[in-house]
Amino acid sequence: MKFKEFISTLDKEIKNVNLLCGEETFYIDKAREKILEKLSADKSEIIIFDGSQKIPVSEIINAIDSAPLFSPQNIVIVKNAPFFGAEGKSERLESILQNMQPTNFVIFTAKSADKRKKLYKIISKVGAVLEADPLRVWQIDEWLNDKLKSIKKNMNVEARKFFSERIGVLPEISLWYLENEFNKISLAVKNSEITAADLKRLLTEPPEVSNFALLDAIDAKKIKAAIGIFRTQTRDKTKIPLLTIMLANHIRKLLRAKFFISQGIKGEALAKNLEMHPFIAKKFSATAETYSIKLLEENFILVSDADYKLKFGLAGAEILEKIIIKLCKR
Repeated sequence: MKFKEFISTLDKEIKNVNLLCGEETFYIDKAREKILEKLSADKSEIIIFDGSQKIPVSEIINAIDSAPLFSPQNIVIVKNAPFFGAEGKSERLESILQNMQPTNFVIFTAKSADKRKKLYKIISKVGAVLEADPLRVWQIDEWLNDKLKSIKKNMNVEARKFFSERIGVLPEISLWYLENEFNKISLAVKNSEITAADLKRLLTEPPEVSNFALLDAIDAKKIKAAIGIFRTQTRDKTKIPLLTIMLANHIRKLLRAKFFISQGIKGEALAKNLEMHPFIAKKFSATAETYSIKLLEENFILVSDADYKLKFGLAGAEILEKIIIKLCKR
């Protein structure tokens, strides 16, 4: 189940066995909090294991199967559960989960879980499974609308546009970052409507966003700005490999956009193909039109060559600067 459906089922019934798996820790943490809240769990009732600490599996299984002694329920949380990888088979655990004592509850968390495994299938049948996949930027609207509703605020058109531009360049975004930012904004903005000015004043820029200022300058053909940003960033030599990768990925994405545009797919329609927010896809489509395929292909080869030379100390940051100038002068 996805997050909203999972949370909805908790209002009806708390299963004795729960698996919270995926890379989005925001969903996992919120789901775990909700389960414990519905169980009215006291700290004395909760036993926590961290599977990454190489705790004996038998110790974890014994805790799951133990009857509560001085409390009405026995709750076990197994973080980074070791049971869902290639070496995670346990017939005893499988048997226990299929015959859980009504007073016992277990919450497993894992970054991934093999759906083909017997244990996963058992939990899907007798318990509940949350699939906590990372939220991509083109999926953010539903989360944003729910969050605005919870803080009793709304955003005008300009604010939504600014918000989309701010996070739209990211392949994925931390929901904990957004949660904390909007909680802060809700306290600072007294009116019911959040404006673009409010976001500019209060929304902390994610570290990843500043890295894209260089790409924005290149796309806008602003040579001086692009070179200025590049030279500022490369004062820290450790950033050169990251800038090389970003430049290569940007050119690759532009080439993909050019291909889809040649197939008649452009504007917001590119969102699905390029895994972008529709607003950003529309902007990116227009940007791609300003590049020629020949220029992109030539510079992609140059970036690959630069990457090799930089790794082996055969060139300095100026090799990337020349590529940036060529892209700006298109």
